Amino acid sequence: MNEKTALLDALRDGIVRLCAPCRIYVFNQKSSPSGEVTAVKLCVIVPGGDPRETESRLYVQLESDLPFDLLVYTQEEWDRLLQTRLSFARHIRETGRLLYAAD
Repeated sequence: MNEKTALLDALRDGIVRLCAPCRIYVFNQKSSPSGEVTAVKLCVIVPGGDPRETESRLYVQLESDLPFDLLVYTQEEWDRLLQTRLSFARHIRETGRLLYAAD
């Protein structure tokens, strides 16, 4: 396992610990010319609550050497947006990489 994979795994584990998400997708990542991942954009789907509050809390409480951006949706928002063919949520589900799924 390379260092950046370990950093992404640690970031995922921190998100799971802090907000118990339903799913986490990687929907964009930046890489160096050598192929090393240098930054990621993650979509986090949480069971409920205020997604803006959850997003703010994650930014404050997560420590990572891998730069990241987050989008947070509730499961209800996510399900509703998936019904729209051209929604960004649907694009993420279809083109992103599933990083985590709760049992």
